[in-house]
Amino acid sequence: MRRVCVAAIFAAGAWAGGSVPRLHEVAHFTVPAGPKSLRFSPGGSYVAVDCLYGHWVVLIDSHTCKTLYKISVGGEPVECAFTPDGRELWVSLYNKGRVELLDIARQRVLCKVAVGKIPKVVELSPDGKWLYVANWQSGTVTVVDAIAARPLKTIKAGRIPRGIAFTHDGRFAYVAVMGSTQILKVDVLGGHTVVGRITVGITPRHIVITPDDRFLYVSNNLGATITKVDLLTGKAVKRARVGKRPRTIALSPDGNALYVCNYDDAKLGVVDLARMKQVATYRTRTHPIGVTASPDGRFVWVSSYRTSTVHVFAVRQLVSE
Repeated sequence: MRRVCVAAIFAAGAWAGGSVPRLHEVAHFTVPAGPKSLRFSPGGSYVAVDCLYGHWVVLIDSHTCKTLYKISVGGEPVECAFTPDGRELWVSLYNKGRVELLDIARQRVLCKVAVGKIPKVVELSPDGKWLYVANWQSGTVTVVDAIAARPLKTIKAGRIPRGIAFTHDGRFAYVAVMGSTQILKVDVLGGHTVVGRITVGITPRHIVITPDDRFLYVSNNLGATITKVDLLTGKAVKRARVGKRPRTIALSPDGNALYVCNYDDAKLGVVDLARMKQVATYRTRTHPIGVTASPDGRFVWVSSYRTSTVHVFAVRQLVSE
């Protein structure tokens, strides 16, 4: 196990955004069994790690890499979403058919909401009002009133819904239907209604949207590609070849680069979005599954759930060719 104070890593000349980053691993450490996903808090001060097999959600100080809180959730946590103030955390429980809202500082469960079978990705609308939950086995998305903590509506999605992303203005949400070739466009303000379908290629898994709400990127698990979608036209416009079985993806805060977990290659990839080309890869212990970028763009954290390892990469240089 290797832990360092990552806050002290940066010196003059560190990446300031505007181009494609190079990474340097500065720490790695183990967490309770099966870190399936992880996510930076809105302010970037800590990272939530969902330890599937350990039945824990672990909150780690992003500067020291030391555990701050370890919250027992009584089931298998898969994915999570912070409330806008970063004080609470919604978590999906794979084996319980529910989501839970955690009070981080008090280290306790505030409420439990029943959803569909095998809930995976959870995503909160920018205003914190709506929680969307992708239910793998049910083939549905549960819309939860996050203020009242109750299910509001069930959206029929199709076989194996997974990735979810809201536009930053909160008007629309997009859902990847992994058992198909499509993502769904949902009108959030219009009653959470499906208003469109976009063909993006086989097994779309995870979705991110650029800060200006212009483009969407999706990982195609069996296609070994990242697909770029123009949200103005609703069309897939370009693809980037990446590694084998790309899983979770994360966007750099400036929208110039994409980090991708190339699961079967045991590597984290960096995609130059201007050229739609994977320009660098970095080895992880095995099977990277979760990735998250710090809000300031200076760090990238990756989880490998088969080895219960978390890797911390610093953004140190720029790609130059």
